[in-house]
Amino acid sequence: MKAVTVGVLLLSFVLCGCEQLPQLFQKKAAPLEERVEFKISGPLLARVDDWAIGTEDFNNYLNAAKPLLEGQNVDVTNPDVRKMLLNELVRQQILARVAAERGLDKDADFQRALRDTKTTLLVSRMRAELERTIEVTYAEIENFYNQNKALLRQPPEMKVREIMVTSEPLAREVYIRILQGDDFTSLARQYSVAETASKGGDLGYMTYDPNVKFAKFWEVVASLDAGEQSSIFKDEQDNSYIIKVEDIRGGQEIPISEVEEQLRIGLRADKIEREVTNIVNAFRARANVEINEDLVR
Repeated sequence: MKAVTVGVLLLSFVLCGCEQLPQLFQKKAAPLEERVEFKISGPLLARVDDWAIGTEDFNNYLNAAKPLLEGQNVDVTNPDVRKMLLNELVRQQILARVAAERGLDKDADFQRALRDTKTTLLVSRMRAELERTIEVTYAEIENFYNQNKALLRQPPEMKVREIMVTSEPLAREVYIRILQGDDFTSLARQYSVAETASKGGDLGYMTYDPNVKFAKFWEVVASLDAGEQSSIFKDEQDNSYIIKVEDIRGGQEIPISEVEEQLRIGLRADKIEREVTNIVNAFRARANVEINEDLVR
C-alpha cells in the first residue's frame, strides 16, 4: 500500500470526530506549543519531542481505526502494515511540528478549525460519559410497556378482495348487485379489470403498505370489519373500487420479552437526550448565550 494512501486514511480518521477516538488523539488536540508530556501505555514505540506512543496506545489506536482502515482493505493484522501505520503517525507528528515552526498554527482558519475539533471531541466525550452512567431499569421498561400496550401490537393482517372498474355507472351496477346478495368473487371475475380478476379479486392477507396500494384504499380497509364490503371509492386515476374484507388476523399484543431490548435502547437514548437538554438549559441560565435566529436565511 502506498504511504500517501495510509496518510489520507489516518488524517480522515483523526478529523472524523468519532466517539471511539483513543485518548492518544484526544491529547493531540491540544496546541503543540503547550508541550504537555503525557504518560504512555506500554513500552515506547516512537517519540517525537514531547509526543510519544506506547504499544498499548498503538493497539488502542488500531482498534479504534480498524473499521475505517478495513473498509479501505487495510489489513491491520499484517506486521508490515502496522509498521507502515506507525511510521505514518510519526511522519504526521514531524510535519505538524514543522508547520508549527513556520507559524502555520497561528492562522485564524487553523485556530477556528482547532477550536471546532476540540468542541467535537469534548461533546463526544460528554456523550460517552453519559452513556456510561445512564442506565434503564427493567421496572422502567415494564412501566413504559404497560402504558403503551395499545401501540405495541403486531400489525393486523386483512384478507381483502377487490373489484376495480373504469366506469362509474358500471361500478354502481356492480355495487347494487352486491347489496342484492350476488357473490363478490363471481362479480370480481366477471367485471373487474384489476390483475386480481382471475382470482376473484383476491389480494390475500395484507398489512399496511403505502407502496402496494394508494392511501384511500388503506383508509377504507381500516374502516371495515371482517365480512364487510365498502361502498364505491376511487383511486388517483379515477378508477372505481369496491373492496371486501373477508378476515382479519393478528393485532395481538407483543410480549414484553420480544421488545425488551428495543425498549431499553430507546428509553436509554431518550434519557441521554433529556440529560443533555438539562445540561444545556442549566448552562444557558448562568452564561451569556445569544442566538439571532432572525438573521438565518
